[in-house]
Amino acid sequence: MVRRILRKGRVALLCLSVLALHMAGAAAQAQQQENHLLNFRDADIRALIDDISMMTGNTFIIDPRVKGKVTVISREPVPGPQVFDIFLSTLRVYGFTAVTTSSGAYKIVPDEAAMQDGNAAAGEAVDDILVTEIFRLRNIDPITALNSVKPIVHRQGRAIAHRNHDFLLIVDYAGNMERIRRVLRDIDADLQITRIVSLENTGAEEMADMLVRLRGASGGEDGGDAAFSALPMTSSNTLVLRGADDVIARLIPLIEDLDARNANKGDIRVIYLKHADAEKLVPVLEGVSKSMGQRGGGDGGPANAEVSIVFEKGTNVLLISASPDMQNALERVIKQLDVPRAQVLVEAIIVDVSDTAARELGLQYILSGGDGSTIPFTATNFSSRAPNILAATGALLGDRLDLSDDALDNLQQAAVDSLIGLNGFTGGFAGQTSDGTIFGVILNAVQRDIASNVLSTPSVMTMDNETAKILVGQEIPITTGEALGANNANPFRTVNRQDVGIELEVQPQINEGDDILLYIRQEVSSVLGSVVEDSPDLITQKREIETTVMVKNGEILVLGGLIQSDESITVEKVPLLGDIPLLGNLFKSNSRRLQKTNLMVFIRPTIVRNAEDMRAVTERKYNVMRGEQILRKGSTEGTLDYMVREVIGTANDIPQLPIAPADSGGN
Repeated sequence: MVRRILRKGRVALLCLSVLALHMAGAAAQAQQQENHLLNFRDADIRALIDDISMMTGNTFIIDPRVKGKVTVISREPVPGPQVFDIFLSTLRVYGFTAVTTSSGAYKIVPDEAAMQDGNAAAGEAVDDILVTEIFRLRNIDPITALNSVKPIVHRQGRAIAHRNHDFLLIVDYAGNMERIRRVLRDIDADLQITRIVSLENTGAEEMADMLVRLRGASGGEDGGDAAFSALPMTSSNTLVLRGADDVIARLIPLIEDLDARNANKGDIRVIYLKHADAEKLVPVLEGVSKSMGQRGGGDGGPANAEVSIVFEKGTNVLLISASPDMQNALERVIKQLDVPRAQVLVEAIIVDVSDTAARELGLQYILSGGDGSTIPFTATNFSSRAPNILAATGALLGDRLDLSDDALDNLQQAAVDSLIGLNGFTGGFAGQTSDGTIFGVILNAVQRDIASNVLSTPSVMTMDNETAKILVGQEIPITTGEALGANNANPFRTVNRQDVGIELEVQPQINEGDDILLYIRQEVSSVLGSVVEDSPDLITQKREIETTVMVKNGEILVLGGLIQSDESITVEKVPLLGDIPLLGNLFKSNSRRLQKTNLMVFIRPTIVRNAEDMRAVTERKYNVMRGEQILRKGSTEGTLDYMVREVIGTANDIPQLPIAPADSGGN
């Protein structure tokens, strides 16, 4: 029962509150509609504000600086809606103003503070409220607009020009703001015109540059009366002018006069190149000018005028004789071509690993008949064996034969040469029986193992899209022909020189994203020996790769290689006898040769775009050579550093490398 009574009490209280608020609002509205007699003589301004708040129902926030006495006298009652306007005018007379807030209340502040705090919406009906407004300018310079409206801005107001964003910010009383709007609307009207002027003898860009300099000299840069713009149209050699009518009217006769003065003067333009080669640019520019002349149309027009392009190699200069528009067009092409070109360092790694194993085993014998035998001798002799048993036997028995001294000398020389050519192990025995039979046996056994590991790292630097070549090797003579004179006299040979060694030829092309299209030819060649003994004809060994690849900057790429295994087995034997099991080995010679070759070629291109990149790759190579020399010599005397200082007179600042102690037991 008690809870029900309490609940009913709360509802009644809520209803009374709503009724009270409604009645208060109605009372305030009634107050605003009533007439009020305003008579304040030397009244405190805060008392006036309090009374006005009661009359209008507005909320006021009073600045502590608002103090003083005011006088307001009205002979007749004032309608409620006019009370607030009279109050604002009174504040303005005494140096104060009301500034609206976001909550709808008003701040009463001194005028100087209101210049910074004023935030009433533009178009406020009350003339004595400070408002802030931004004026966007479309056709007039902000500085010019500021100078035009500054005289009509209230002395307590403020106007600021923002040139970078083309607008004015103005703080002033609402009653004066409408006047400022009308002035800005009139002066910001688009009064400019556009005219197109065709040029016959002067390039459009050249004329536009001259007009821009003229505008700067006349003060037109600041948006004054001389302000105008000139846009060159090089394709049609015309000039688009925009500005005030009177300014354009003065410019057109000047342009026509300057254009007429250039007629038939045969202008020659000298262009100094900074990076490109003038000799290489001439054919490119001639092709461009020819193409432009064909598109120009109209006989005798500027595009079809005679064009002459020459270069001076010593100063790397281009001289262009043509119409102005053609000169301007060619100069634009030159600017795009005359740019620093990147370079590419191409490093190759050539790895050649080979292993050769050979085994040889052979038996030779000779057996001659005795005195009065019908069989002179029997022997086994194989082409690959040394010494030659027949040559040795002939030399031993030469004194028993009826031979001349020269023939005997030849037999003995053949035997000596055969013995000099011995390899491996050679053993044997010989003898003569009582009946004069001569016998001899020679056993030859050879084993050879040859291992090689060749590592070469040629490198070369070149410009983008330029071919570079490096060769480290020798020139050897190659016989190409032989001839004899009359009666087989005066023989002579024709010889060509051939490069043998390591050769690297590259042509890089830098693409987008630091991809490098690389044409490369890499060759490794060497001399193996003569075709036959004592022959001038040589056998050369050659390994070559020629290809075009795409590789990223700084990446290592394998170009190709060869993995080869050669095995050869040679058996020389006496027919039938050499096939006898076990015993047949006495009548045969065996040789076996196994050769394995592993060859791989790797490359790494590095793009060098600036001096910093160039310094980095140079110091890296310099450090390698310098470090190798110091580690071997143990001092800097006679090294690369020493030569650079003594010959060139300078040396790069390179970190000190550890120096190995000298080998006291060296060779």
